[in-house]
Amino acid sequence: MSNTTYIALLRGINVGGHTVTMERLRALFGELGFATVRSY
Repeated sequence: MSNTTYIALLRGINVGGHTVTMERLRALFGELGFATVRSY
């Protein structure tokens, strides 16, 4: 059985006063079904 690793290069977003934090991005990836979501 093989394990697949996905890598996404993202950062927190602040455009026009709309802010998306790294914490929220991690939560979104978790909600999409990805496991062991981490940021560095």
